[in-house]
Amino acid sequence: MSSLLRPDNYARHTLERYTGSPVTEFCSHILICNFHRYIRYFSTLTGKQIFSNNWSVVHDHDADISMINYGVGSPQAGIVMHCLSFLDELKCVLMLGMCGGIDDTLEIGDLILPTASIRDEGTSAHYLPKDVPALPTFGMNRIAEEVMQKEFNTVPKSGIMHTTDYRMWEFDKEFIDYILKHRIIAIDMEIATLFSVGYALNVPTGALMLVSDLPLKKGGIKSKDSAQDIFQTYTERHLETGIKIVEEIQKQNCPIR
Repeated sequence: MSSLLRPDNYARHTLERYTGSPVTEFCSHILICNFHRYIRYFSTLTGKQIFSNNWSVVHDHDADISMINYGVGSPQAGIVMHCLSFLDELKCVLMLGMCGGIDDTLEIGDLILPTASIRDEGTSAHYLPKDVPALPTFGMNRIAEEVMQKEFNTVPKSGIMHTTDYRMWEFDKEFIDYILKHRIIAIDMEIATLFSVGYALNVPTGALMLVSDLPLKKGGIKSKDSAQDIFQTYTERHLETGIKIVEEIQKQNCPIR
């Protein structure tokens, strides 16, 4: 059998093909995102080059952090988590994503630490039985909350998210009734997949989500113009907070699994 057909080698080759980066460059702590703007800003902050193919990545060996933009959607989230799980020195993965705020208390720009996410997508079913909940690694949420209280003197919003592969749900009354009935705090397209694959493959996984739109409020659905406003206003704070969380994980040097 060709060595490439082994799962570990195939995963590493996939990372190299998708990012254009040698797998040996990957650091122990991984930030993942959906938007190239985050990668550009991380490159600017660190002074490190961007590798790019289907995905893009920047490696900051000084901080032992790599950041990957893996695209959008549950299948891509499953692929990136599965491939990263084969990195020999992997310590944790933190998602910096955007979500639609559902809870009435949320405002644009709020940061959310998800405590769980409903698995209304297809990818996670390949990794866990459907009745297993999608949960982040508790230790990462604990450290993230500590960082936000210390750095910003604020307690982050938290609650149950809903991850769906149904992109046009905003116009489906039955779907909206469902998420309201279940007291969903926010909705996205990847979090349940990331948590499920991380749990199944023993990868400490967390998320810090930015509320980018309020789709159930009048005029609250994200548009091309509003999306640009979100990037310009919140990208830097979101990314810098994620970096501080990873730095605190490194500083505490304690088991987070």
